[in-house]
Amino acid sequence: MSDSIPDSSDPPHPDSILRLASAVHRFRIPLISPEDHLSFEESFKSCSEGHKSTKSVMIQADLRRDEVKQAMAAGKLPHATLSQALKEYIPLLNQVLISCKVQPESARLDKRLLFSWCSGIEYNKTKKPSYFKSEALMFELVLSISTYALSEANLGCDACMDGDFPAAARNFAKTAGGFKYFGEDLF
Repeated sequence: MSDSIPDSSDPPHPDSILRLASAVHRFRIPLISPEDHLSFEESFKSCSEGHKSTKSVMIQADLRRDEVKQAMAAGKLPHATLSQALKEYIPLLNQVLISCKVQPESARLDKRLLFSWCSGIEYNKTKKPSYFKSEALMFELVLSISTYALSEANLGCDACMDGDFPAAARNFAKTAGGFKYFGEDLF
């Protein structure tokens, strides 16, 4: 019997066995309604007047949300692009939400915010997406994080199909982290 430690960079199982043992299931992701034309900058205009950093956050949130919508409207969904856009949008959205929580008296809307998303997971008999609408910033945050998590899962599926199992594991870990955040912190 040898006392040597096996080299972990050279796994004993061939990729073909791993590929047979790993099953991937792609989930459709939630989508922002194409008719959804809201603006954080316009909605919080009077609140952000005279506050350069607040105005900057609102402008950046609008830009990042537009990038998310463009990625969703691109036909065959580019999950890497969508994931990156959401990764940049979520902290800005969270900053808007925290500002409203900390200073509720100054969080006055000049224009109504109405977020509109369709679910990617629910079964729809008509094949026509039905959109859920809400004025709640938390609704937007929850759907943005779930979309990010599902997009990372789909990137993991792509990596798995390509035989890049370490990359797939990293993507699936990001997905698990998103849903763990829901279960333990957000809800």
